Amino acid sequence: MDLNAISLNAPTRASASSGEGEMGVTAEAWLDLIDREYLRQFISGGGSAVKFVEGAAEQLDEIQARVVALAEQHGLASCQINASQTRLHMIQDIFFAISRSLDWSAMAQAFVEALVTRHGYEWPRPGSSVALEGIAAHNEVDKWLFRRELNRWLTEEIMRDRSMTQDFQIAMTQLCLTRLAPDDSNIGITAPVLEWLRGELRAIGALRQAYITSKITRHNGRAMLRSLCRWLRLCGPKGICLALDIRQVLRAGTAPSDGLRYTAAAVIDTFEVLRQLIDDAETFQGLLVVVLADEALTGLDPKRSLNAYAALKMRVWDDVRATGRDNPLAALVRLHSGRHPTIEAT
Repeated sequence: MDLNAISLNAPTRASASSGEGEMGVTAEAWLDLIDREYLRQFISGGGSAVKFVEGAAEQLDEIQARVVALAEQHGLASCQINASQTRLHMIQDIFFAISRSLDWSAMAQAFVEALVTRHGYEWPRPGSSVALEGIAAHNEVDKWLFRRELNRWLTEEIMRDRSMTQDFQIAMTQLCLTRLAPDDSNIGITAPVLEWLRGELRAIGALRQAYITSKITRHNGRAMLRSLCRWLRLCGPKGICLALDIRQVLRAGTAPSDGLRYTAAAVIDTFEVLRQLIDDAETFQGLLVVVLADEALTGLDPKRSLNAYAALKMRVWDDVRATGRDNPLAALVRLHSGRHPTIEAT
């Protein structure tokens, strides 16, 4: 797995402004590298990577849009999360933001339909939920025998998949079953399951009959994210591209109208979340995280720059820097201003 983070950064403020000794990699070259070396095979094949990008606002917007477009071209899902709207220092809130961007019913439909057809049966109405009895009748098999077979398949494919947590396994099994029982009285449990996944559930007691016992918190948020990455690959998408805009985290004294405000402690917690994503990269399947930041990330603010949290800085800062040419895979690289931005490595 790739544990490097790519950040877009200049070697020094003086050289960036004077133009002397500057080296650059164009944005096109960087995007081509991400496309060629990561999205086409590595991420699509189940790998994961965390990349940091530093630049001006318009540059970051363009990079974000193009990375997301490239990801979708390669069959990955995508989600864009802004720190002004989502608490990035809480990993569960990142999971909830991703969850709200996904169509869980469609994913369950794709999974269970593929499961049934893979075992030699026909799905009567592709893309639509069908009662189990209707599938059995369509394939001229006894409904009780078909139900037993279906339960065995779901057990093997979901409940025994150690890449997903037990609560997540139960939730996905429940969503799959509702695609086979559109008229069942238990279909009412679907709404609480979706609320649980999206962080909207008020009381866990609503899921007692589904045997889901815990809320999603900062203690199990990463495990849930790992489960989600696995589930996506089982449902069709090859992975997910996650764009995290952390510029709001780096701003001091923001007005309430600007969105969420981050205290110095919340900044450290955000950096800790990013550090954990880097360290846990090998445990995620098909996850590309692109972290978008302005120059404050590598600035001198002791409370809001990388200097505030050495553990993250050590993971993204280059100890050895080339003097002859830029390395597009360097840990810290910065987008230059201008109509045709370049990326400069430290």
